Amino acid sequence: MSGPDRAASLQSLLAEGRYQDALDRYAAEPLPTGDPAVALALATAATRLGRFTAGEQLATTAIDEFRRRADDDGRLRAVNLLGAINYERGELSKAVGLWEDALGLARLLSDTTMVARTSNNLATTRYLVGRTAEAVRDYREAWQAYQRLGDRRGLAETLHNLGIIARHDGALDRAADLGLEAVRHAEAVGDPVLLALMMIGRAKTLLDQGELDLADGVAQRAAALCDEAGDELGKAEIEWVRAERSLKLNDPGGALDAAHRGREIAERHGSRLLQGECAALAGRALTMLDRPDEARRYHEEARQIFTALGATLWLQRLPT
Repeated sequence: MSGPDRAASLQSLLAEGRYQDALDRYAAEPLPTGDPAVALALATAATRLGRFTAGEQLATTAIDEFRRRADDDGRLRAVNLLGAINYERGELSKAVGLWEDALGLARLLSDTTMVARTSNNLATTRYLVGRTAEAVRDYREAWQAYQRLGDRRGLAETLHNLGIIARHDGALDRAADLGLEAVRHAEAVGDPVLLALMMIGRAKTLLDQGELDLADGVAQRAAALCDEAGDELGKAEIEWVRAERSLKLNDPGGALDAAHRGREIAERHGSRLLQGECAALAGRALTMLDRPDEARRYHEEARQIFTALGATLWLQRLPT
């Protein structure tokens, strides 16, 4: 299969959310150093499944080759993806630098889609460090751009992010409305990894609303989607939901088991924020179990992760 044909085949699989199929199809082939479009597609598939080491190697390969070819459009997409990988790994300053580079290049190329995407990504870093008003402003700008473009993936992701902020601010009705709208757009996209993420966000809002049975049902549907797609980090998020639900049901033993499972997956895949969130839940469960020394160790792990990330809002939720 020729390079363009391989890239087109991979893009078709990515559009359907078949990330594992994309990786499996080319697993036996050598790293496509001379074919940056293929490298970028494979990097995208690996990253969507939480395989950040492989994603980083492939994205870096793609960037180098796109630069050699003076292909700014391809380089823009690869740099944006590498920013996402660094964000997930907790390398916030690297992520911000990459996304700022990508935003500047997107504006130079008048690429409205990538301006919206990189702005959305930078808004996430602003929210992480407590710059909530700026994050909301940037998310809304990205949402307006995605609306004009008819980009339902972008709309789903941005509504999901706005829902996170609304939930953490206690605006649960608004968070629920945003979450439902995000799910609706994700269903239209047809990507199981995207849809699972949107449904996990909805489950978290339902937990905060006290709708524990509904939250469990939504989480079970999300878990089936993660199984279908091979989405390990999605499974870790679901374990977080299960742990939080167990705490609300006064079942600290069940919460601890779920938090341990989620933390192990997150640590194995290098998702630092999620690891910290699961460690914090484990600490809460151990406090309820009257195991204070163990609780302090997990809370300290979460504190160290959140401090390294500059995640001020997350730090504020930890016990003093």
